[in-house]
Amino acid sequence: GFNPFKGHDVRVITENGLVCEEAIEIVRRNAFHTDGAIVVDGLSGRVVASSWFVGDIRLGGMDGGARSRSARSVAQQAGGCYVIKCSEDSRGKLVLHLGAKTRVFNSQLKTEDVGSIHEMNSAL
Repeated sequence: GFNPFKGHDVRVITENGLVCEEAIEIVRRNAFHTDGAIVVDGLSGRVVASSWFVGDIRLGGMDGGARSRSARSVAQQAGGCYVIKCSEDSRGKLVLHLGAKTRVFNSQLKTEDVGSIHEMNSAL
């Protein structure tokens, strides 16, 4: 399918580790209005693709819809990267997957939420 980020160097995080508001706006306009995943390289912050679909969701189990199963599946296939699942109708709910572990967040992160993310990471 069409990938508006192919051949472009759009990075949501700057070299200084700050959020690039211009890139966030580009992603918002070009990726959040379609189905499929937005793929961001966790080391560079570079947006790799949008409207990306998982070819094999068997590892995602049988619970939930295609988006939930895809997120769980790719978290197990992607070799230790975080997978964040959110929806436009989520009302602040965000689901974080790492391997076979899942953590649900609602609204703003609190100090204890950051601790649980570190626990998920150290379990791999």
